[in-house]
Amino acid sequence: MVIDILLVAPTDLHRVRDLALVIWQAHYTPLIGADLAAGIVADIYSMPSLYADMHERRQSYWIITTDGKDAGYASAYVQGGTLWIKKLYLLPETRGLGLGKLLIETVRNYFGVGYPQALFVAEKNQSAIDFYRSQGFSIERLEPVMMGPHQFHDYLMTRAGSPDAAGK
Repeated sequence: MVIDILLVAPTDLHRVRDLALVIWQAHYTPLIGADLAAGIVADIYSMPSLYADMHERRQSYWIITTDGKDAGYASAYVQGGTLWIKKLYLLPETRGLGLGKLLIETVRNYFGVGYPQALFVAEKNQSAIDFYRSQGFSIERLEPVMMGPHQFHDYLMTRAGSPDAAGK
């Protein structure tokens, strides 16, 4: 299997949207229902919202491919000395192949491994919680969060940066 990770240009954000349409329907429909999952995707994965992520909120996006086919994506940014992993999603058939770990490593290397990392995970998303724990993240607390106009309770999960490389 050939794996590539590409930094997304604004002209390629439609690929992120296309992946989100498939991933969210498959993964989140059982957790939050089809109507709510579709509504969130329409809100946060519209092309204007994705462009705003990149240009106004200064998020960087990556797409991971396997054998030339899009398999997942991640987005992240640095704020207040913390590397925030905002999105990390994989197609169901590509989970368990180490792609999530590769995306996290790519994000850390891009921004600097010295930054502590933080992310939010849906309270009911046990498979994601288990994955992030396997990567060294721990649950800090449960917090109310907004996804578009929708409010949820998510776990804030964190992981320390590499002390030898702070800010690099």
